[in-house]
Amino acid sequence: MRNFRVVVYVAAVTASACGDSPTQPSSSSRVEAMIQDAPAGGPGVSGNLVGDVSVSIWDGSRWQDLGSPNGITVPLQLAGRTTTVHGEQSVPPGEYSRVRFVLQRVSARLARGSTVGSTTLAADSALALGGSDQRAELTVSINSSSLESGASRRLVIVLDMRSYQWLTTSALRAGVVEDATLTSAVTANARLESR
Repeated sequence: MRNFRVVVYVAAVTASACGDSPTQPSSSSRVEAMIQDAPAGGPGVSGNLVGDVSVSIWDGSRWQDLGSPNGITVPLQLAGRTTTVHGEQSVPPGEYSRVRFVLQRVSARLARGSTVGSTTLAADSALALGGSDQRAELTVSINSSSLESGASRRLVIVLDMRSYQWLTTSALRAGVVEDATLTSAVTANARLESR
């Protein structure tokens, strides 16, 4: 009897290894990442954020990269306008609760006539984001989202830069916005959408 059980077990393992099992569902889910810079109201700035950005999401044990850094342009303080960082990307199914945006060589380029604090710019100006190394990692919690394999929905993540909080007269004078200032200002939201 013992030999019979061993033979059955080996046959089952061999059948699975040869692909004779039923078709498995897709082993990936879809995620898209975007950036916006919503206005606060009142006099603001015109211009853009320009530089390289990459995004990863946290699955509870590791970061899942959505792609390599992309050179993007994000309009400053413009309602309803989003800029795609990474279009739909495949990620393993799981529960995602945090997002990390990495900014490299990103600058805020402000147009003449923009109002920062009580200062109206007489000429175009630029501020480096991320301190002297011009690199910032912005890690933000999002509402926990469960992605199933082969699902008909995708997770859309939108980071709001909220430049109205960090574009200040002192930042303008320094020509730089430090990591901590950015981290305390930005927010992100995530939503599930039908594909």
